[in-house]
Amino acid sequence: MKQNTSNLLKRHLKETMIVEPNDLGLPLLTTLYRKVNVFFKTAPFIFIVPLSIVGAVGLVYLFGILAVRLVSLLQYGF
Repeated sequence: MKQNTSNLLKRHLKETMIVEPNDLGLPLLTTLYRKVNVFFKTAPFIFIVPLSIVGAVGLVYLFGILAVRLVSLLQYGF
């Protein structure tokens, strides 16, 4: 029983390690995805942190106190 479970887990682990290449259907989208994805794999925080700060400031600038109230509501709701 233990050997059978071990073999099953090893086989499942090999299946999860196989990752097919990303194909978005259109060659243009696939090449664009691969070029953009390189930056997120090497240094994601260089892009994500400034964009999130700009996005947060932009939301507060556009919606004012409504954005703050919405974030507070979502924070207490979840």
